[in-house]
Amino acid sequence: MPYDGRMDAVLAALQSSAETGLIPRGATVLLAVSGGADSMTLLHGAAEAAGTTGWTLIVGHVHHGWRGREADRDLSFVAGQARRLGLPFGSRRADARAEARRLRLSPEAAARHVRYAALAEIAAETGSTLIATAHQADDVLESHLIAIRRRGGVSRLGGPRERRGDGVVRPLLGVSRAEILDFLAARSLPYRRDATNGDLRLSRNRARRDIAEMDQAARREMSERAAACRDRTRRLEEEFAAAILPSIRQVGNSLEADASRLQEADEELRRMAIDRLATPFARPGRAPATGREREAIVLRLGTGADFRFEAGRRIRFERRGSRLTVREAGLSGVPSPGRSRQH
Repeated sequence: MPYDGRMDAVLAALQSSAETGLIPRGATVLLAVSGGADSMTLLHGAAEAAGTTGWTLIVGHVHHGWRGREADRDLSFVAGQARRLGLPFGSRRADARAEARRLRLSPEAAARHVRYAALAEIAAETGSTLIATAHQADDVLESHLIAIRRRGGVSRLGGPRERRGDGVVRPLLGVSRAEILDFLAARSLPYRRDATNGDLRLSRNRARRDIAEMDQAARREMSERAAACRDRTRRLEEEFAAAILPSIRQVGNSLEADASRLQEADEELRRMAIDRLATPFARPGRAPATGREREAIVLRLGTGADFRFEAGRRIRFERRGSRLTVREAGLSGVPSPGRSRQH
């Protein structure tokens, strides 16, 4: 049947990702497929696009260990869809509830933590160079609203990143939920519905409900603000790489940075630097500092005075003269500060 412009949005976004190099032609890609509407659109859209992009596709699914038989049916459903498309399939089972208890995380944060860890394992086993997730335009609005409520910095306000440093890509960020549903309806494609989407104890579900109640003008304004934050974040990342990162070095179990440069930088660049310096010491699934803690460090760096500050009783920031030292007691080594916390 002929498709209108809304129905073409999915394939246009995927073709664009090949042209821009987000998902290069000929790449081996692990598709993160939960079975919901968004991920089923990613799966079938990528399968259609693969004929012209040359992508090698693998389907990955993570069973989070909750929702009982419904989650088992999700796993079976996604495996069947991969089989019908003739695509390799890999899955992992994880206990998100146990991780939430062990790491003292919210259910949402624990599920996200185990999901990305499991997908990384599947990608490594299958030789996938990229992991594509089905985040779309409405997810950007939800993340933006959540970040406003949590007083997040500009990078959080921009919503999910199109490309992460660990190989995760999101080719559908410009596609709306309405366009996704049109894509599925035009092809008579089934998808699974997650009953937990109605649980208002979860922050994302509350944000989704509130955005659904907005009129189009308010949604458009929010989308424009989120896009402006993403653009600002890209510029900050370039500035960080050029002006701040070269001054950072590892000394034993600490990271050291040029405090004078940070003092002269604008506040948003200071926030990004604080995040990058502290992230290697953060607990799994947790931000390295709260918004209030981060703002306290930003303020202290701007004064030029020496100080000592502990974020979350775990990460110590200490300025002495022109050096800022970030460390956790007893840590024998840290990963590179050039990689940001992923989201």
